[in-house]
Amino acid sequence: MTESIIAVIGATSGTGRPLVRALIGKGPHVRAISRRGDAAALLPSGVELRGGDLQDAGSLAAAFAGASAIHYIPPSFDPREPDFARHIIAAAERAGVARIVYHSVLHPGTPEMPHHFRKSQTEHLLRHSALRWTIIQPAMYAQTALAFFDAEAGELIPAFDTAKPFAPIHEGDLAEAAAIIHSEDGHVFATYELAGPEILDSVAMAERLSAVLGRPISARKASADTLVPRVAAPRGYTPGQARELRLMLDHYDGYGLVGNGNVLRMILGREPTSFADAMRYSLGVAHEKVGI
Repeated sequence: MTESIIAVIGATSGTGRPLVRALIGKGPHVRAISRRGDAAALLPSGVELRGGDLQDAGSLAAAFAGASAIHYIPPSFDPREPDFARHIIAAAERAGVARIVYHSVLHPGTPEMPHHFRKSQTEHLLRHSALRWTIIQPAMYAQTALAFFDAEAGELIPAFDTAKPFAPIHEGDLAEAAAIIHSEDGHVFATYELAGPEILDSVAMAERLSAVLGRPISARKASADTLVPRVAAPRGYTPGQARELRLMLDHYDGYGLVGNGNVLRMILGREPTSFADAMRYSLGVAHEKVGI
C-alpha cells in the first residue's frame, strides 16, 4: 500500500495536529483541508493547505485531486455530520481517491449521546460505499482530564460521577496508531476500538496526577449545570450543541466510557502510554522530577 499524499480533514484541530506530525514522521506528503484563515500558522512547515467546504462535494473533489488517501476528523457536536460524510464520499469517488480512514468514537451506537450516534450513521455510509475504509473508534483522551483540572486548587473536577470508569488514550498514541494504519498494509475494512491500557475513574486519575506533580490532587464532582454554559459559550455552541454536551456528561455520569487496550497495543506493537505518562507529556514533567 502506497499512500503518498494524504488529505486530512480536521488537520488544524486538537486531534488533527498530532496526527499531522505523526504522518509526516512516516514519510507521506500531508495535505490539510481547511477553511480556517489561521490554518497555516497551526501546521508544520511543508504541509500543503487547500480549502474545502464539507457542505460542497465539488469543492472537496477539487481539494482531494491527486491524493491517495483521506483522513476524516469530523467537527464536534455538529448535527450535519452525516451530510458531511455523504459529500466526502461523493467527492472521494469523483476525485478517484479510494482510501479513507474515519475518526469515529468509542461506542458510536449510543443514542443517548447524539453526537456519538451520528458517527454510527457515518460508519454505515462508509460501509455501503465503494471506498476502502478503516474506522477508528477512540476512547476519551487522557488529555481530556486536564480540561477538568484546577491546578491552583489541586482538584480534578469533572461534571460526572468521579467513580465512573474510563479507558483514557494518550493523544500521541492515537496519532501514532492512525499513522501506522495509513502506512502499513492489512488495515482496510477494519473497525478498531482504540482505548488506553488502564481502566480508571476520576479518583484514580487524580491519584496519578498527584504522583506526577508531587503534591496532593483530589477529585470531586462539579455541577453540569454550571460547566456546560462555561464550556459552550467560548466555543460558540448553539443551544442544540450545548444540549448534546450535557447529554454526554449525563451519560458519563451514569456509565463512564470503557474500552479495551488490546487493539491499540496490537497496532502500536508496544505497550500503550499510561495515564501518568500522558500527563507527564502534556504537563512537561520529566520522570526524574517525580522520582521515577
